[in-house]
Amino acid sequence: MNFERCWGLEIVLSNKFISISQDFSTFENRIPAPWFKKDIHLSGDIEKAEITVCGLGFYELFLNGNRITKGFLSPYITNSDDVVFYDNYDITDLLVMKNEFKFLLGNGMQNAFGGFQWELEKAAFRSSPKLAFAVEITYKDGTQEIIEADESVLTKPSKIRSDDLRLGEIYDATKENSEWSNAVLVSSPKGEKRLSIAKPITVRDELKPIKIWQEDQAYIYDFGINTSGVCRLNINAKAGQKITLTFGEILVNGKFSKENTTFSNIADQYFQQDVYICKDGENIWQPSFTYHGFRYVKVEGINENRATNDLLTYIVFNTDLGNVGTFECDDEKLNTLHKMCLNSTLSNFHHFPTDCPHREKNGWTADAALSSAHTLLYFEPTDNYKQWLVEICKAQNEKGALPGIVPTAGWGFDWGNGPAWDSVITELPYQIWQKRNDISAFEACSSYILKYIKYLKTRLDENGLLAIGLGDWCAPHSPMKAPLILTDSIEAYDISKKAAELFNAIGDRINRDYCNKFAQTIRENIRKHLFDTSTYTFAGNCQTSQAMGIYYGIINADELNSAMSVLLERIKETDDHIDTGVLGGRVIFHVLAENGEIDTAMKMLKNPTSPSYMQWVNNGDTALCEGFEESDGLSSHNHHFWGNFSAFFMEQICGIKVNADQINIEPHFPSDMNFAKAEFNSVFGKVSVMWKRENDKIIFNLDYPNKAKGKLVLKSNAETVSASGEYIIEH
Repeated sequence: MNFERCWGLEIVLSNKFISISQDFSTFENRIPAPWFKKDIHLSGDIEKAEITVCGLGFYELFLNGNRITKGFLSPYITNSDDVVFYDNYDITDLLVMKNEFKFLLGNGMQNAFGGFQWELEKAAFRSSPKLAFAVEITYKDGTQEIIEADESVLTKPSKIRSDDLRLGEIYDATKENSEWSNAVLVSSPKGEKRLSIAKPITVRDELKPIKIWQEDQAYIYDFGINTSGVCRLNINAKAGQKITLTFGEILVNGKFSKENTTFSNIADQYFQQDVYICKDGENIWQPSFTYHGFRYVKVEGINENRATNDLLTYIVFNTDLGNVGTFECDDEKLNTLHKMCLNSTLSNFHHFPTDCPHREKNGWTADAALSSAHTLLYFEPTDNYKQWLVEICKAQNEKGALPGIVPTAGWGFDWGNGPAWDSVITELPYQIWQKRNDISAFEACSSYILKYIKYLKTRLDENGLLAIGLGDWCAPHSPMKAPLILTDSIEAYDISKKAAELFNAIGDRINRDYCNKFAQTIRENIRKHLFDTSTYTFAGNCQTSQAMGIYYGIINADELNSAMSVLLERIKETDDHIDTGVLGGRVIFHVLAENGEIDTAMKMLKNPTSPSYMQWVNNGDTALCEGFEESDGLSSHNHHFWGNFSAFFMEQICGIKVNADQINIEPHFPSDMNFAKAEFNSVFGKVSVMWKRENDKIIFNLDYPNKAKGKLVLKSNAETVSASGEYIIEH
């Protein structure tokens, strides 16, 4: 057995894994989720008792008939050849003399037979769900006892006849209970055994439908918001009645559609659906080992009398990230857009950030890199980011390359990655350092970051530039205007520059200098080959090229005004419409605000016609979409990688800029905005900003924590030390 230190104690991480059999589910032949049971009798009074458990893929833990699982989809989602996470519970106050421990296992990532788009069905680690646990008991007389999973544990199939993380569950309440038999010992997963530090997935809300209507032989339930979770079914039925729940985000021509939550080549078999076969009488059920992204539910198998508000309840759940920041202004459409961003961020956070909560549920690395700043300003994902970074580092191959999704079974090295995506390995530690003054995430993965930068060096072309990955994704035009060689090279420069800052923060001058030298070489090569110093224009001559070149510091100080003029021309040509993909969209509003063009940024944000953020608001979306090309098309209507405007709201409009051990206050005041406020719970205390216009003055109120330090800039060239108080700004 392995041991891990936790809270000053040694925790047993058992290497003994058991299963119901060696068989595992396929798309065509699905194996029921297994139960496991172990009775443990105490031999005396106890001082302390705990259980450490790993269920691969997921587990539910019951002690003496009570569910004590810390959260949904526990313990985590991993490639178990890389890393395996365990949960620990203090059960001292829950034990009696005779105790029944029961475990229900789901497939999760261990047997993701519905993930064949990403070759998960070929995973080397694939197996039937397997279980390890260790119950540690310390008696008051000083004796100790450790009970681990072994062949004495009993097992049988459950009434969950099929479960898949992406596709859903099939539950048969009429299924007769099977006889218990002995579990079998199976091989331990190859991955490193670690205790999970991730915050659990918990219920955020319970929703009732706002509207129900009949469509052909089915009934459509509208819950009013596109988010993520499952439905709890409550029905009085006859034995054998089959209820089918199919989940979708949008209506097309007023009718339910699931087409944008699947893939066209497999749409007939790959979609979100739960099936429940009723027992006689009252049936209350919700799935255990899946979740869905949806607003609408198509219900089949009921009649009009059963199509009531009480039939379904939307159980909304995500990782329990809490709240650390708020923003509000006097423009209700901007407030709505901000709420959409927060909803997308939460509904795409189940242990780690995913790209969408329906067809993929993958940890796409660029999505997290693009969203980490605003996520850390409004929520507390630090522990989950740190745990996911363990997986990201473990996924790095021998050359130093990273896959586009993590966890992966090997997919994503040949397509779907590159510097803009791989930047997650520096961006998460960097943003944690900046927003939490915590360098430990970088310390844990610094060697992997250095290995990645050395890998980039091997991929340079004859001009010392890079074009090896995905580019300015989801731009509202095709092809992308920003050349891949520019965006990849700028992203590589930013990765190396931030790595140098991080190495400097831990006092590693050798690696700081190495990363700085590589960064400066790339910058020089970009300027030589991709920047026209006579016109101050970057290759591509578009919003993304110009904004990224300015934001990431490829231009010199004396070139700034001219380069900004080019950017403003590109914006004017589009009538103040956004004309970037996600890479340019991440930076363009910050560039504008910090260079005296806050009103231009607001015109782009508030532009009512497509392509624009307001097209989503005006179309009635309740989460951010994947792209701007069509309002009801086949792209996702719940993505978060466009959401950095919420960071812009806090950092630029209200001016709260958190930089490791400093919190600077540098607001900008849009001419068409009369009120804004924001709060941020920093590691030094709460920072609160509120400003409003009164005639030709701005009344600016700042509540600033005594333990913090930073500068206050309310006007150009008027810098003071940040301090609480009311400030009057003449305009």
